[in-house]
Amino acid sequence: MKKAIFLFFILINSITYSQSDSFDDVREVVSLVSDNIYMISSVDGPIAGNIGVFVSKDGLIVIDDQYEINEGKILNAISEISTLPIKLIINTHFHFDHSDGNKAFGKLDIPIYAHKNVRKRLNRNSVLFGSNTLMEKYPEEALPSLTYSSLMSLHDSGEEIQLYNFGKGHTDGDTVIFFKNSNVIHAGDSFVTYGYPYVDLNNGGSFKGFLNILNMIISLSDNNTKIIPGHGPVSDINDVIKFRDIVREHINKTIQGFSNGNSLNEIIYSIKSSFEGDRTKEDFVKAIIFDLKND
Repeated sequence: MKKAIFLFFILINSITYSQSDSFDDVREVVSLVSDNIYMISSVDGPIAGNIGVFVSKDGLIVIDDQYEINEGKILNAISEISTLPIKLIINTHFHFDHSDGNKAFGKLDIPIYAHKNVRKRLNRNSVLFGSNTLMEKYPEEALPSLTYSSLMSLHDSGEEIQLYNFGKGHTDGDTVIFFKNSNVIHAGDSFVTYGYPYVDLNNGGSFKGFLNILNMIISLSDNNTKIIPGHGPVSDINDVIKFRDIVREHINKTIQGFSNGNSLNEIIYSIKSSFEGDRTKEDFVKAIIFDLKND
């Protein structure tokens, strides 16, 4: 158990930071995704979620905003895309590396949209699963000013922007954003490319739900869809299918082995696929078992 907690702590470092962390060497790299949709990815510093930027006729819609302390570099990267003002921010979920920038941009009176559970969790102290890491309550101006329950559509500059919550997954407030006309998805941490995914079981996360959301992302996609992950390079439906298949095998084999009374080692041995990365198969299976025991 101590090993599992330690490994979780390594992963949690990707969604927390302190004022002492160095952002001096951080570079925000801009990539064109579609005609008027861009991705900003952070390199050479604390791990941060990918930012999406949609350029409309009269302003920018920004998806996730990383860290308050990195506001200047984020704005510099956005200025490479357009000099139009930011008119709206969407949070894909409540974790630090996707929403801490709310504290900076909220002071500028920029509206923030998110699932209703994002506001609920940002409006109180939260302990993240697998560590003693505390996310402290956000100030009022950093909270989402408009929330939704399951589906919300925005219509702007000829684009239909669909915000979906498919239920519990990475957390209980995940939003998948689908730019329908441009055929681009920002998946937040419902899809990542760093290896074994993290499911925040302290804050409404669910492994079965995480798998369901992957299936829903696939159902929204076709062979031409470009998918911005929460972390990693722009991907496509085949990347999500491969990721989904590995996650599915781990979940299904763990459920089967757990219900049969198999040992941890027997369950791990039965799973033939794996991810590369810092997190181990053992750690991932232990988290699934924890979820099953508390379901």
